[in-house]
Amino acid sequence: MSYISKVINENINKRKRELSIDSSSSMYTKNKKMQKKINDNFPTNTSLSSSCSFSNPEIPHSENKNLKNDESIIINDNLDIGKFINTSIPIDDFTKCALLEKHWVPPPGYIYPFSIHIRQGKEIKRNVLPVHLQNNHWLVLSDCMKGLFCKYCVLFAPNTSNNVTLQTFVKKPLKNFSKLTGKDGDLKTHGNHKYRKFAVQSVNNFLAAYHNPQKVIINQINTQRSIQVNENRKRLVPIIETIIFCGRQNLALRGHRDDGFLNDDAGPSNEGNFRELLMFRISAGDKTLESHIKTTTSRSKFISKTTQNDLIDCIGEEIQSQIINNVRMAGMFAIIFDETTDISHVEQLSLVLRYVLDNKVHEDFITFVDAYKSIRPEDIPNPYEVKLSGKALGHVVLDIISKLGLDLDKCIGIGTDGAAVMVSVLWCSIGDTKKMLCPCFNHALNNSLAQASTIPSIRNTIGTLKAIIAFFNTSAKKHKLLIDTIGHKLIGLCQTRWVELHDGIMQFKKILPQLVIVLTEITKWKESSMTTSKAKSFVLSIFDTDFIFALTCLSYVLERTLPLSKILQSSTIDLKNASEIVQCTITVLQSNRTNCISEFAKLYIEVQQLASELDIDLKVPRINIKQTHRENYNSQSIDEYYRISMFIPLLDSIIEDLKRRFTLSSMEAYDLSLFIPKTFLQQKMYCTSDYQDRVLNVSKRFSSIEPNKLHGETILGELEIWCQKWKLIAEEGIEKCPDNAIEAFSSCNAEVFPNIKFFLQILSTMPVGVASAERSFSTLRRMKT
Repeated sequence: MSYISKVINENINKRKRELSIDSSSSMYTKNKKMQKKINDNFPTNTSLSSSCSFSNPEIPHSENKNLKNDESIIINDNLDIGKFINTSIPIDDFTKCALLEKHWVPPPGYIYPFSIHIRQGKEIKRNVLPVHLQNNHWLVLSDCMKGLFCKYCVLFAPNTSNNVTLQTFVKKPLKNFSKLTGKDGDLKTHGNHKYRKFAVQSVNNFLAAYHNPQKVIINQINTQRSIQVNENRKRLVPIIETIIFCGRQNLALRGHRDDGFLNDDAGPSNEGNFRELLMFRISAGDKTLESHIKTTTSRSKFISKTTQNDLIDCIGEEIQSQIINNVRMAGMFAIIFDETTDISHVEQLSLVLRYVLDNKVHEDFITFVDAYKSIRPEDIPNPYEVKLSGKALGHVVLDIISKLGLDLDKCIGIGTDGAAVMVSVLWCSIGDTKKMLCPCFNHALNNSLAQASTIPSIRNTIGTLKAIIAFFNTSAKKHKLLIDTIGHKLIGLCQTRWVELHDGIMQFKKILPQLVIVLTEITKWKESSMTTSKAKSFVLSIFDTDFIFALTCLSYVLERTLPLSKILQSSTIDLKNASEIVQCTITVLQSNRTNCISEFAKLYIEVQQLASELDIDLKVPRINIKQTHRENYNSQSIDEYYRISMFIPLLDSIIEDLKRRFTLSSMEAYDLSLFIPKTFLQQKMYCTSDYQDRVLNVSKRFSSIEPNKLHGETILGELEIWCQKWKLIAEEGIEKCPDNAIEAFSSCNAEVFPNIKFFLQILSTMPVGVASAERSFSTLRRMKT
C-alpha cells in the first residue's frame, strides 16, 4: 500500500534511497541497473572514436574498469563540471558517479581555449591540447567556464588546506596554460598536494561503495534494520485498513475514550468502531495485529486518536495526490463547486474536478473548505460583516486550485448551481472569459418547476402537501397508523433532492384515497383537539376541487420531467446529451400545450375517477364579474374553467422558464457537438462551407488551451477525413455511429485526428450539473450526525 510509506519515519526512507536498498528482493541495487540508468540519462555519442578513451593509473579497480569497457565518450554538456561549481544545491551520488565516469569531453572539431603570454616582446598562445586530457584522467575541461578542473578535487577535496581556501583546479578553473607540463608544471604540482591525494582515495572508496553496496559495512549492518522496518510496516497494515474501512462505510471512528490499552475483556462497554474493529480482527485470527498489540508499549501501538488523525491525513493526501495526477494526465479539467451551511453551522465549500481519462468521464471530489476562513483579506471590506459574494467564492476556488498545483489554463469550464451569488461577480474573480460557465442543468430545471408555484392553486396545493407530510412525521402514533393503512411512509418534498420531489407528488396522488381514510380516523381521536382539528382541516382541503385539479395537473407535468431530472444527475452525461434531452422535454411540453384541449380531456377523466373514489362533487368556484384578485374566467363547464385557469398557465410558465434558462449558447456548447458523427450525419451538414466556418470559430474559441496545437488548415483537413469515415460507416447503418461525446472520443484515433479528439475531450469534460458536489454534502451530514 503506497500510503504506508508516509507513516514511516522519513529518515528511514531517506537512508534507504542513499544505500539503494530494495526491501522487496535483494536489498541492494545492482551495478548493471545503475549503469543502465546512467546510460539512459546521459547518452553517449558513438561518433567519437575509441582513441579518445584514456586510463588512469591512480584508480586501478573501479573507474578504469568501467572506462575500459566503454568505447564512447559523453558529449552531453549537462555533465560539464563547471555547472556544478559554487552551487548551493548538493550533488547527489548518482550525479557524482556520472561526473567521474562520463564527464563532458570536447567533441571533434572543438576549438580549445588558449591563453596569451608575452615572451621577449612577442605574443605567444598556449592552448589546452587533447593530449593533456588523455594523459591526466583527473583533468577535465569546462566548456562553460573555459578552463581546467580536477574532477576529484571538485567533488571530494576539503574546502581549505592548511587554513588556505582552495582555488585553482577546485573552486576556480585554471585559465593560464603557459606552464601546464614539466617537472614544475601546474599539472604535476597539483598532483603532489596532500588534499589532492586525499580526494583520489575518496574517489576510490566512493566508486567501490557505489558499484558494490553489498560490500559496505554500514549496509551489512543496516540489513537487520531493514528487516525491522518491513516488520513495522506490516504491523501498520491492519490499522490502516481498519481506518479505510470505516471511511468507506461512513462510520465514525471514535468511542467514549480512544486512549489506553486495547482490552477485549472490557465487558459490555463500547470502545468505538475503530477499537472494536481492531479487537474483531484479533479474534478473527490476525496474528500480526495481535502480536503488535501485545508486545509493544503504549507509545508505539499507533491506535491513539492522534495517530488516527495523522493516518487519515496521509490517506487523504495520497488519494488527493492520485486524483491530481490523473487530472494532469487527462490534460484538461472542469471545476464543479457548491457551498452550503452544514449541520454544525460551518459554511462548507465542496470542490469536485471533472476530467476524461482512459475513455471514461470522472467526477472526483477533492476537498471541503470552510468558506469564511478561506476568504482573502481584500474581500472583507467590513470585518464585522463578512459576506460570501461571488467574487469572494471565486477567489477561494482559485486559491484551492493554486494549492493543488493545477494549471488554470487547462480549465475549460466551471460548473455552479446558477445562483445569483455564483454568477454575478464570479466571472470577474476568475478573470478569464475564455472559460465556459456551465450552470447546473438540474438546478435550472428545478427552478423552472418552481415557477409553477406562481399559480395560486398550485402554490396552495404544494403547501398543503408539505403540511400533511410534516403532520405525520411529528408523531409516532400517527406515523404507525399511516404505515398500517398504506404500507409505507410519505416521501418528502425536498427542494434539493429533485427526483424525490417528483416521486413525492406522484405518490401523493396515488395514495390520496387511503390517506383520506387515515385522516378521517384521526379526526375521531379524543386525546388531542389540536390533532383532530388539523386532520379535519386537511380532509376539507383535499376535498376542495382546486386541490384535486392542481394535484393532477402537477403530476402530469412532473411525469414528463422526471426522466430528465434522473439523467441529469449522472456524472458521465455530456453536454450534448443533456442539451438534447432538455430540448426533447421542451418539445413535448410545447406539443402538450398545442393540444391542450385533448390532453386536458384525459386529465379530466382522471380527476373524475379520483373524485368518485373520494365521494366528492366537482364544482367551479363562485364567479363574480367584478372580481380582480383571483381567476375569474367565464366558462361553460368545469373542465373548460380549470383548463383555462390552471392547466394552460402551468404549461406556459414552465415552458417559458425552461427556454429562458436553457439558452441557445449553453445548449450548443459553442458548436462542439459538430464533431459528433451522428449529429453532422443526421443534419447532413458535413463538408459544407457553413459547417467549416463554424468549426473554425470553435478552433479560435479554444485555441488558448493548446496554442501550439490548433491550426485551422490541419483542422479542416482532419474534418474532411473524419466526415468521410463516418459517412461510409453510416451506409451500413447510422446506429453504428457514436451519438455522444465520450463514445466519439473513444472512437477517435489521436494520431490521425489529434484536433478533433481534442475538441471531443472538451465536450466530454464540460460539466452538466453539480450533483456530485451535492452528494458530498449528504455524505458530510451523515458523518457529522
